[in-house]
Amino acid sequence: MTSSPGGADGTMPLTIERMVDLEADVVSITHDTDHVYAACRDNVVRVWSKKDWSLVATLGETSSPPLAVHVDADNVYATCGKRVYVWSRASWGMVGWFELSYQALVSTMYHDTFLVGSREGRIVSINKETHETSSWQLYKSELTGLWVDDTIICTSDKKKGNVVVWQRRNGAAPSRMKELNSKERCTALAGNKEFVIAGLGNGDIELWQREDWTLARVLPHVVSQPVAALWANDYYLVAASAQELVTIWVVQTGQMIGRLDTGGERIESVDVDHDQIYVGTGGSLLVCQVLYGVAGHDLETSINVDFAQGPLKTSPYDVLESVLVQKKRGDELVQKGQFAEAVAQYELALQMLIDNTHALLEVPNEREKLTRELNRKLGRALIRSKITELQELQKRVEQVSDEFEMRGRTELEDSELEALWDEAKRAVKESRVLAEARAGDILSYHLAFIADTLEEDLRAAMEKAEKYKEKINQAEALVKHILSEWRWMERRRTKLDARRQFLESVVERLKGELEKTSAEDKEVREILTSALKEYEHLRDQITRIVSAADEEEERELQSRDEAIAAISGLLRLVPRKRDQIASLKDPTERQREYEALVQALNQALETAKQFKLKEEIRNLRNELEALRGLNGSADSSVSEMASTAEGTDS
Repeated sequence: MTSSPGGADGTMPLTIERMVDLEADVVSITHDTDHVYAACRDNVVRVWSKKDWSLVATLGETSSPPLAVHVDADNVYATCGKRVYVWSRASWGMVGWFELSYQALVSTMYHDTFLVGSREGRIVSINKETHETSSWQLYKSELTGLWVDDTIICTSDKKKGNVVVWQRRNGAAPSRMKELNSKERCTALAGNKEFVIAGLGNGDIELWQREDWTLARVLPHVVSQPVAALWANDYYLVAASAQELVTIWVVQTGQMIGRLDTGGERIESVDVDHDQIYVGTGGSLLVCQVLYGVAGHDLETSINVDFAQGPLKTSPYDVLESVLVQKKRGDELVQKGQFAEAVAQYELALQMLIDNTHALLEVPNEREKLTRELNRKLGRALIRSKITELQELQKRVEQVSDEFEMRGRTELEDSELEALWDEAKRAVKESRVLAEARAGDILSYHLAFIADTLEEDLRAAMEKAEKYKEKINQAEALVKHILSEWRWMERRRTKLDARRQFLESVVERLKGELEKTSAEDKEVREILTSALKEYEHLRDQITRIVSAADEEEERELQSRDEAIAAISGLLRLVPRKRDQIASLKDPTERQREYEALVQALNQALETAKQFKLKEEIRNLRNELEALRGLNGSADSSVSEMASTAEGTDS
């Protein structure tokens, strides 16, 4: 079955012929030299031979329906919810799987690296050889789109739907470079060396220039359905709508050169294999051939056919008519307020005039008139597009400024805030250059005014953000200083009582800072509250330890009779112990034994005081007096003990 002709003239340079329908509920497609692989909703990966389209293997069964299938020189990979399964291409046997900590939604494979986008907004990187895994938080919502090459990673999320470009860094978190603001939500991603390509929810396809991240052109939708899948190289782009249509475009000119109507089947995935296109649908895998005339046309090689040089492009009237069609599309987009898209249409019309100069030699006046008109419209559309961009940026900057004003903080993360500042600064700079270049247009002065206003608002918002950052820095500095003091006390091995007193002062200090902190300063309160909980916990631990030790000491002698018995036993042994000490010749040993005896008498004296044992106090005082002179170096200690005993006795 061959696709029906389409286009304004009823024909297209390429036709797409349906060759084979392979029964399967397909989610994702890939291929190698000999086989085509399809991840299917019934928890398996099917493998067909390209020689005769026979089913050669069914790989599975996986724990959940696979989301994507990939192949390399040795293995087949299927990304599922929490696993990436691996099978050997040599035996079709399962090798094993990679466990994922996050719920996968999309994945791609580039050289030796597997990248998985998750429901939690993270991107997970898996090295296929070393099995080393890293993950980085990119969004607060689901990561729904993913495309990667040597230098960049492109993503989109469920919340905003815009494409974000990240600088790829081996072994490190991606660095945010640019957010591509589209009118519609991104539903499919692709790219090549020159462009990042975004398929949108309304069916349009945007080509963003990688050199300066400007919108190069918009390929208008053929049907008003979300773009379900994209395939691209440096020459061609193949796009599939959600329900019924596959289209082929020339990347450099934006010309649609082929289309296939699938008859309403839901399309999930497309893949290109030289002159063949594989289309995965809810009911089958369609194998189609791309034909230029009667011969197959290879989409994986450089363009060797000038599709613009068909019969229609040799006539100056056809060229002018095509240019007028593009101009009309641009005018309609201007009326709708879609100025960036209008710019792309006017540029396409001008490029058509340039490319077909040979055909317009006979109508120079008309060519010159159209060129002037298109340049004028292009200039106005550029200014209006930039005004719209500045106004949108101004709203975002004002929103952030209001958040700081009303709540003292913003919901944006630091990386998002820096990206907004950079985007606004760049837009102001570009606007001034454009306003100067278009100084003859009254709108250029309006553009300059809005740029000045945005710059003022940006400066005010950045100052508020800096003040809030200073609050956070002060809180972090306080916590860091307290931690330094605490570590110093631990290194000095201070007594637990001293540590407890320090912690009590710290707790009071942190509570005081919290009382002075507004409830809207959420991050500051989180820093202080976290530190407060930690030091309260330490204080309570040390308090329990010290209290337990005191209670244990108090419970050593729990009754009067027990105390009398213990003191009596000590007093009976003291004379013998005193004689032993006197007989010792080693001064050091004699000093040690002497101090131990004094300590025992001291404990006994304290116990006697506790139970008010007057007789025992006098006896212990006498024993301490008897120790006087036994060891010269300790006379002062004995005298002190005797004095203490006398004070208690009186």
